[in-house]
Amino acid sequence: MSISKITTDLKGFNKFPPVEKWNPDLCDGQEFYIDREGDWFYNNSPIKNIKLLNLFSTVLKKELDNYYLVTPVEKVAVKVEIAPYVIVDFKITDDSIILCTNLNYEFILDINHSTRLIKHGDTYIPIATVRGNIEGFFNRNTYYNLIDIALDKEYIKDKLLYLPSNNINHPIGKIA
Repeated sequence: MSISKITTDLKGFNKFPPVEKWNPDLCDGQEFYIDREGDWFYNNSPIKNIKLLNLFSTVLKKELDNYYLVTPVEKVAVKVEIAPYVIVDFKITDDSIILCTNLNYEFILDINHSTRLIKHGDTYIPIATVRGNIEGFFNRNTYYNLIDIALDKEYIKDKLLYLPSNNINHPIGKIA
């Protein structure tokens, strides 16, 4: 599978094609990787074309703990260091928080798009469900800004910092 073949196979699909319905054979020999900064690589070369990355983000599929790029006819494994999406900004409305990703997608923290804490190295970091079972992690700037808001507003319960959105408390950190 090549990058141009993936692009060709996806022509004509809406923003998020029905990847959950596609179960093609796994293609070996190609390597996609997303590092802890959210940078994408193809066979160890960085992918810099943002339109291409936005397209790839629409055809990500997660099966168990593995990510794949999927078209109706091919599937390629994607190694992901933390999560495929990076949450790079946020907006606060009267009763909800909208998170913005590095791949041109926004979502509201709610029952279907919540956060959880995962152990990464020696610390716990928040991961948000971006769409389906595909997740995103917070860049440092966004994370620290949200922590400041939670501390300032005293959004703390059972030694967890949280953000209230759509009447749900979404965890973003632990208090020692």
